[in-house]
Amino acid sequence: MRIAIASQDLTRIDAHLGWTKNLMLYEVTAEGYRHLSTRTFQDGLHPDGDHDKLNQRLEALQGCAMVFLAAVGPEGELGLARQRITAVRDFAGEPIALALDALRDRLRANDSRWLRQEERRSR
Repeated sequence: MRIAIASQDLTRIDAHLGWTKNLMLYEVTAEGYRHLSTRTFQDGLHPDGDHDKLNQRLEALQGCAMVFLAAVGPEGELGLARQRITAVRDFAGEPIALALDALRDRLRANDSRWLRQEERRSR
């Protein structure tokens, strides 16, 4: 499963989708996870109504099943829903490794109930 992490500091899930500085892409399986790439955005880090910033971030998420983030606004929610990407806020402020380990463990346990619950909550 391909997922993304929205992070300002590259260590924690601490960013709003619309103005995250970094989107880190990972491949996560029951066996583990590996970092695929990091997309860094040079535009401002503060909300200012610039919808191009959001579009760039949504484009970077293509092919992802989930994005772990601290927050997302209504337009971001709509963009994620159009791409069928689940927004996961449960690990906001936590270390990235904690979320990756939890997802790996849930995949290992074949906890499809949790995955379905996350998908429902994002809609």
